[in-house]
Amino acid sequence: MKSYILATTGDRVRWYLYDPSRPEAGFSLSDVLNLKSVPIHADKQQAKAAAKMLGLTTWRYFSF
Repeated sequence: MKSYILATTGDRVRWYLYDPSRPEAGFSLSDVLNLKSVPIHADKQQAKAAAKMLGLTTWRYFSF
C-alpha cells in the first residue's frame, strides 16, 4: 500500500511539518525527510485535504 507525504514544488524539495490534528496551527519546513516527523497520509485525497487546511496553493506528493 502506498502512503503520501507533502513537499514543496521548487527545484530544492523541502518537507512540510505540521500537527495533523491541528493543521490550522500552521507548518514549518524541513530540509531533511524524517519519516518519524512528517505526517503520512493513506491516500492523495487525505494529503490534498491537509494541504488545503494548511492554506497551501501548490504542493507536491511523494509516495513510498
